[in-house]
Amino acid sequence: MSNFVTELESGLSIHSLVGEATSHLVVRHGRGLLVDCHSAQLGRWLDERGLPRPEMILHTQVQPEHCREAGEFPGADIRVHESLVELASDREAYDGAAHTIWDNPAEWLATMGREKYGVAGSITVFPPDRPLKITGTFREGDELAWQDLVFEVIPLPGHGRHQVGFVLKRAGEPLAIFTGDLLCDRAKLVNLYDLEVSYGGSALGALPGLLREVADRPVTRYFPATGPVMADGPAQARELADAIDAYHAAGGWRSGLYTPVPQPSYPKVGRYRQLHRGVYQIDNFGNCILLIDDQGHGLMFDPGPCDFESPVRRDTFLADLDLFERECGLKTIDLALITHYHGDHGDMAPVLKARYPECRVGAWDLVARVIAAPWDYPYPALLPWYHLGVDSVAVDVVLREDEPFQWHDVSIRSLLLPGHCYCHAGYILTFNGLRLAITGDTIQSRGEAAGVGGFMCSNHSVPDAQSGILKTYRQMAGLEIDLNVGGHGSHFIGCAGQYAESVRRIEYALPFLRRLVPSGDLDLALVRPGFPRWPRAAVGG
Repeated sequence: MSNFVTELESGLSIHSLVGEATSHLVVRHGRGLLVDCHSAQLGRWLDERGLPRPEMILHTQVQPEHCREAGEFPGADIRVHESLVELASDREAYDGAAHTIWDNPAEWLATMGREKYGVAGSITVFPPDRPLKITGTFREGDELAWQDLVFEVIPLPGHGRHQVGFVLKRAGEPLAIFTGDLLCDRAKLVNLYDLEVSYGGSALGALPGLLREVADRPVTRYFPATGPVMADGPAQARELADAIDAYHAAGGWRSGLYTPVPQPSYPKVGRYRQLHRGVYQIDNFGNCILLIDDQGHGLMFDPGPCDFESPVRRDTFLADLDLFERECGLKTIDLALITHYHGDHGDMAPVLKARYPECRVGAWDLVARVIAAPWDYPYPALLPWYHLGVDSVAVDVVLREDEPFQWHDVSIRSLLLPGHCYCHAGYILTFNGLRLAITGDTIQSRGEAAGVGGFMCSNHSVPDAQSGILKTYRQMAGLEIDLNVGGHGSHFIGCAGQYAESVRRIEYALPFLRRLVPSGDLDLALVRPGFPRWPRAAVGG
């Protein structure tokens, strides 16, 4: 741990204790106040150096790496934002609120999956390793007095939930700002995963305005919760704001080499569109894709109609199958393949197996592991989140990337298709003369090219060439696909052009994204500490 001392004026200093994160000890008249606490050994460290133990501790945020003082400073006045008391101090209540299912899943459309401590079924907000003994709270706009100093509480939303900053004042004059994880030295974001606010959405767009607003305050010294002190805080805040703006501008870049191919108008069969002879896709923003061969054998990809709010959804799904049997020659569905572990892509698999006992459920290797035992993985939107009465899907067939799978006379290639989540498969096959790509939610397009923007948050994998969306589009570009059929009713032709333009757009924007994070390391910036990385290792990432 390194100690950097800033003398604000005679008799007033700040000791910035920098390790994995940073704690700041304000020393005034031989007494101490601590802003954040990144180490359980901080008390001993202070004692060894003759520094005062804190009599008050203020937290810019509640996250494990910033709240490690439990039991260290008995009698200290520990304060957090009033909305974070449960997170900081009541583990039982936190566990009950974090491990939930939605009683009314239709609310998802209004909240985009935002939950009290997570997003779309994935826990993204974690408590301290040991609960804190909270003695007081604050809210934005409060002024906290300590000796002859005042700490003004200012909102700094972005990283985490209810993050604040503290403007240190004496006699009304602002002397320093404790900026939490709003930014760190060298004009960088601490990370990207803490910016997530909803499924596929982040606070990144709001940060330039916030950073410039903070920079307009008459204070030059910033004391962040991660990294060293910034003596030129406003300049760095404006530099980061400009870099975020440049990234957003890069997201709007187009090569000028691509025009989407007009999509045909396809006939309807009940709730489905017929995209080709024997190829049907549900048209209600659901995920079911059904192939029926000339002998009446059916193969369904992603058996999830995505109408989980409907009390008659099972009956409606069975009525769809009745229609296919009456009008389209379906005799049985003997195989169902799942692209990824989200509940709306596999929840009807048990219904299929009950109707067609010979039906086998399969998935590519890594996906199969998760859908068979979802409780072992902290991934988003698992089956229990949908309140469907099932918490896993039994897997009969495990597909391998190096070995084509045979469904009657159709050869199916499975491959890692990252971008939407950590374990996502694609399935490539030729059916009735058409080369098909089944791409789930990783390529969920109606002909428009993709960029980096939608693949940036903790629900998604790192958008790079090793394990993420750039890898996906590069490999798809070499597969000579005629029709791409993705999740939620998405499909398009003219695939080669769309794939190539997506590669160009992602390659153009990635350098701008890397400039926002320390050392340009997107893996560290996007993968939460402690989050499983086994899929990357398993595929040689």
